[in-house]
Amino acid sequence: MSPLAKRLPRELKNNIGKYLGIFLLMCGSVALTSGFLLAAHSITVIMDGMRDEYVIEDGRFTTAFKATAAQLDAAAAAADGAGGATIYENFSIDASLVGPAGDDGTKRTLRTYAHRTEVDIAAYCEGEVPEADDEVAIDRVFAANNGLSVGDVVELCGRAYTVCGIMTQPDSQALFQDNSSFTVSTLAYGVAEVSGSGFAALEGAGGAPAYVYSFVFHDRGLSVAERTDAEKDMVSALTDADARVQDLIDADSNQGIGYAADDVEGDSEMWVVLLEIIVAIMAFVFVVLTSSTIEEESAVIGTLLASGYRRRELVAHYLLLPTLVGMLASGLGTLLGVTVFTGPMRDLYYGSYSLPPFHVTWSWGVFAQTAVVPAAVLIVITLIGLLRKMGKTPLQFLRHETGGKKGTKRGVALPERLGFVARFRLRVFLRNLGNFATLFLGIGFASLLLLFGLAVLPTMQHFADNLKYTLVAEHHYTLKAPLELEGTDEERAQWVAVEKLQGIDGALLSAAQNAADELEDAVDAARYAAAAAQSSPTAESLKAAQDAAGRAADAQDALHKRLDAVAGALGTSRDDAIDLIEKASEVDADSDGVHPVNTTDNGAEKIAQAEKYAVYQLQYDRGEGNGEETVTVYGIQEGSSYWEGLSIGGGRAVFGAGLIDKFGWKEGDAVSLYDKYEDKTHELAYGGEGSAWGSRSNMNIYLSLDDFNELFGNDAGYFNAYASDEPLDLDALYFASETTPSDMQAVGDQFIGMMDGLIGIMVGLSVFIFVIFIYLLTKAVIDRSARSISYMKVFGYRDREVSQLYIRSITICVAVSLVVLQPLIIESLTVIFHSMLMTYSGNIEIYVPWQAIAGTIAAGFMSYLLVAALHTRSIKRVPMAEALKVQE
Repeated sequence: MSPLAKRLPRELKNNIGKYLGIFLLMCGSVALTSGFLLAAHSITVIMDGMRDEYVIEDGRFTTAFKATAAQLDAAAAAADGAGGATIYENFSIDASLVGPAGDDGTKRTLRTYAHRTEVDIAAYCEGEVPEADDEVAIDRVFAANNGLSVGDVVELCGRAYTVCGIMTQPDSQALFQDNSSFTVSTLAYGVAEVSGSGFAALEGAGGAPAYVYSFVFHDRGLSVAERTDAEKDMVSALTDADARVQDLIDADSNQGIGYAADDVEGDSEMWVVLLEIIVAIMAFVFVVLTSSTIEEESAVIGTLLASGYRRRELVAHYLLLPTLVGMLASGLGTLLGVTVFTGPMRDLYYGSYSLPPFHVTWSWGVFAQTAVVPAAVLIVITLIGLLRKMGKTPLQFLRHETGGKKGTKRGVALPERLGFVARFRLRVFLRNLGNFATLFLGIGFASLLLLFGLAVLPTMQHFADNLKYTLVAEHHYTLKAPLELEGTDEERAQWVAVEKLQGIDGALLSAAQNAADELEDAVDAARYAAAAAQSSPTAESLKAAQDAAGRAADAQDALHKRLDAVAGALGTSRDDAIDLIEKASEVDADSDGVHPVNTTDNGAEKIAQAEKYAVYQLQYDRGEGNGEETVTVYGIQEGSSYWEGLSIGGGRAVFGAGLIDKFGWKEGDAVSLYDKYEDKTHELAYGGEGSAWGSRSNMNIYLSLDDFNELFGNDAGYFNAYASDEPLDLDALYFASETTPSDMQAVGDQFIGMMDGLIGIMVGLSVFIFVIFIYLLTKAVIDRSARSISYMKVFGYRDREVSQLYIRSITICVAVSLVVLQPLIIESLTVIFHSMLMTYSGNIEIYVPWQAIAGTIAAGFMSYLLVAALHTRSIKRVPMAEALKVQE
């Protein structure tokens, strides 16, 4: 074994603190970041494969009544232009659930399907598929939150079912009870499936089925716009075939399908930014430690060079331990990340989203990001530092002149009025000015990471709290079609008749209409035959008149039967049914220019304060692979009493301040917005400072209602929403959704709830790295002062006194650095957060409350005190013999 190789164990022992710090810093960082990113990658792979593996639908429509085979055939034929589609029955019953413990007062609903084998196929985590009519399989997240397991007996619609399986459904990855809901409900709402006979039994127990039909296009590569066009054709075909279509949802708009994937993607970007900060910190640490190592070993290096060792041999020798430590830390960190930390990271999402069974999917990209890059940074920086320093002569190494400065530095004269202790501490500071400057910058890096972790949650909370202020009224009602609040009693009665008739099977009305047409023809024929018999009374003409009259009577009987059928469906008498039909006939409900009138009179005061507006969503490309921002475009009445101060009209667009802040548009910029449903791009010009409105959370664009309708090709009087400070009673047929400030607060609370665990891990990692970082930096300062410390001991100073002289100087530097650097750190975080949160929807501006700043300073100083206690022990171990070693 060569002499250099024999030195390795001794070097490791003598510098165990330094190498242990590097190891813990790298291993901990790699373990946590690789654990999260690998879990996120694995979840993304699972979700990407679900569309084909579990045959996720391309869309769904809901009818008021079970569609006939002819109606479904018409809908399928309408999709031939897009390559064809297969339509599946996907009926469900919203069944009330009572658990094994009985009714606890909480209303729980299970949307129950018959077991599906062709579309939206469930993934089973536990148990078996239901086969008997009293077996049910329940969603995994709902079951976990309600303490249900296989073998439990529950009641659905009052009927007993045994839980035979725990599963997830691909069309309900996020448990939104309604697609218009703002929040996920995992405690009071879930999904389930039963056997075909079990579904029939549930219906027999009083469950009302929703007639939902899911469809899958034969060409799975259709764009959203192509799918949307085909879906509109399908709905038109259903309507023409007398089907009452109540709802249409494309898979891209289905929150149950796409919400989880968007969440995982945004969080992954946050961890990538965190990893970049950690790598930057590691690089700084490695630069400092490499320089420190060479200064400590300069006499040894000079001796070895003078003894004939080549520089490349010494470079290889001093590179070996950092390389081994770095590779071991990266390897062990990756192993821990895969085996230990992917589980907790997985649970962050699997606790909220109903996803198929988890399995880790290896990613070389994640491995390179989290393990290879930090190890490479350590090796490359150490190598560069060694090569740069090895250019010195052996004599320069022996004289400790490795800093590149020649000659003796002249001391700075200090004021005599200062006491010895103060002057000594100041002298320590001045002689180690480079080291303290390094410590100053290092604390800046470490505090940046710590404040990053502490500021994430307040920033998200601030964003969540501000969401409610984006609403200008207490109630925002979105409509499926324009609905007028104003109208006469006669008009309301007419639209009541229309809605009642739309609530029954359209085939009954079509049959009644056909019977009425046949009666009219028969009556006309009877009149003609009677007139002919009267003008020329022959046996044949009289017989023809008699037969025509009989056919008219038969037609009248047939009409009465059809009307009786309509009356039966309406639950009323024939005369009332006729009255409804007559009133409805006075309304041209199929005309685009005619708007329905709300059947409930909300009163003059409520109607007067309500304001019409229009709303539509477009997509803006964030650029640099950051995905698309959903931008809501509003059409507002000029002089609006709700959107005050908006200067709109004449083609002028006003942009939310959040959009301007996030994307940095300048005056005159043309903003391209894509309509994915129509496959069109619209351009709106930003007019500068006067064209911004609202808070920095406002991500909307405002046009006048006339400009809005012109932009999107709507009829002149089109609108699809109301703003109102008073609650309105709107017809369910046209009502789409209601948004209130409390709804937006719930969205924010859900957002925080889902990120709370994630942010907790980030804070823990930040504090861990901060402690290690401060330890390594301050250790470098102490090690460089080892000779001076030994001199103090030779002069009779006790260990406690020496500690006060040296540790106090470092303490002052740390305290000042922690306070002075905060403004610079906040500015840096502003840039980092802007980049990190670019992939999130909305403009999440950084918010650093004084508590977070105080927490950073306090946590930093407490961490330092812990480190200082360790350094006090190090000072005790500095031998007096160090002072007797020959310097030159």
